[in-house]
Amino acid sequence: MIGIIVRIVSGIRDSIRKKLFLSYFIVILIPLVLIGSILFVTMLSITERQTLDKRAVEMKLVSQQLQAYTDQLELYSRVIYTGEVQALLNAGPPADPIAYTRWRSALFQQFEEWYGYMNIKAAIQNVTIVRADGTAIAKEQIYAPEAAFAGESWYREAIARQGEVVIAGPFIRPFSNPRAATNPHTFSLIRKINNPLGGADLGGIVVDINVMDLARLLTSLNLLDMTILNADDSVVYAGRTETIGQKWPYGASIRDAESGWIEANGERMFVNTGELPATGWRFVSLDPLSTLSVYSVAFRNLTIGVGLVALLVALVISTYIAGRITKPLRTLQRNMKRVQAGRFDIRLDVTRTDEVGQLTHSFNQMTERVQTLVNDVYKAEIIRKEAQLKALHSQINPHFLYNTLDSMNAIAMLEEVPLLGRMSKMLADMFRYSISQGEQVVPLGDELNQVKRYVEIQQIRYDYKFNLLLSVPDNLLSYRIPKLTLQPIVENAVYHGLEMIPDEGILAITAYEAADAVVIEVFDNGGGIPEEELELIRQKMHEPIDYADHLGLANVQERLQLHYGDEYGITVDSLYGRATNVVYRLPPFAELKNNPNRS
Repeated sequence: MIGIIVRIVSGIRDSIRKKLFLSYFIVILIPLVLIGSILFVTMLSITERQTLDKRAVEMKLVSQQLQAYTDQLELYSRVIYTGEVQALLNAGPPADPIAYTRWRSALFQQFEEWYGYMNIKAAIQNVTIVRADGTAIAKEQIYAPEAAFAGESWYREAIARQGEVVIAGPFIRPFSNPRAATNPHTFSLIRKINNPLGGADLGGIVVDINVMDLARLLTSLNLLDMTILNADDSVVYAGRTETIGQKWPYGASIRDAESGWIEANGERMFVNTGELPATGWRFVSLDPLSTLSVYSVAFRNLTIGVGLVALLVALVISTYIAGRITKPLRTLQRNMKRVQAGRFDIRLDVTRTDEVGQLTHSFNQMTERVQTLVNDVYKAEIIRKEAQLKALHSQINPHFLYNTLDSMNAIAMLEEVPLLGRMSKMLADMFRYSISQGEQVVPLGDELNQVKRYVEIQQIRYDYKFNLLLSVPDNLLSYRIPKLTLQPIVENAVYHGLEMIPDEGILAITAYEAADAVVIEVFDNGGGIPEEELELIRQKMHEPIDYADHLGLANVQERLQLHYGDEYGITVDSLYGRATNVVYRLPPFAELKNNPNRS
């Protein structure tokens, strides 16, 4: 696959025609994609806004209906404060079974009458009076004997609110006959029974409603896709009844938002939420992105369809235009390949005045010029290269030379001629240092060692006619300078200065750090330089040089300025008949440390 892509890219890169074709394709494709994307996003935004508005109306309606529903349940629970119910509860259940049955019937007869009198619409599943001692008196004997409420935390928390209505759930009640229940889940209204007639604790009331009664309410509103959650994000009611009582996994992600996007069941969903403050319930609706984007996808597909037709037409036209434009260029390309093969006599007819015609005219001028160069410059260059090659063949192998010097040193030691051996060793070390192929920027200490070797050879030659004085701080011995920048200057000092004087000569090398530079001075007390010759030397130090023939001041000056910049280099001062001083001005040590590439 990668190989195919590489071949396609290479083919496009090598052809102007294909590049033009690709350019037209991109120019058409980009607006198409932009328009399609804008339409899709716009329609999705409109649909989202419409859905949000619709859901907002539905949420308001659900909130109103649920509020009315819970108000009816609260109204139903007020029966405990009627005089008849209060009297029966304060009297308490009789011990005699027959009297207990009559007492219980009279008690719940009040609930039945109150239900009808107040026109309660909620389907009450059961009513349970929980006495202060924990015993339960149920209106309907539909629960198993283990259904006790007094020990439940939700019951104790509700009773602690001293008569305030609390709605809790969902719960699974233990029915004595499970098949009789349409759904095992219920939610409950709980409140403490306050006693305005006396100080006795009358306990509390638990009113159970099957969660499917909420389905009846939502069906009347045509909102069966609504999910109702309690304060703990447990499902009180959902269209998928198997999820009732379970923890809703997306509750935390929408707790602080009224609407937005979430990932649910592997699909992107638009969520809307509402809240019933009295109960702590939240009701949630989920709309899949696929539903919201139906119209957006249709608009996008229509745009793409029209765009593809336009693209096809444009590509046919662009293919023709690209062929017309590139045909003379391909002709020119073929002839260039012939020139590349050595046919410099080719000339093309210029029949156009546009850019291609101008290019063809330039091609003809180029081939004519190339033909001239081949006959003149190229042949002359071959002759020069052959001459250089012959000169190179005539040079002595440098390794042979310093190996021979090492052999001379060994023979001198054997023949007990130590001075000759010392000179051979110094010369071999100098030669090895000069032609070594290592670093071309070396520590100042290495350059000084090269100078010491050279001076020692010259001292032997001139019978110690002059002395070498070095004054270099230890910290500057590691200062890096271009190779062979000191020894040529020292050599000039010996041959053109110290060699000419009858008295004892002094060659002094001093290095120190100034405020903005490192300064190295090479001083000799030789014969000096006449003023006119000194000016000529200074002038030549700023002119181009031939490196093959010049290794003196100008060479050193140009190498230093190439390496450090034009603000650095050497200056020459001299008093004719007395002394000469060459001053190196180099970058500060700290600057080279901070910029290792420069050193």
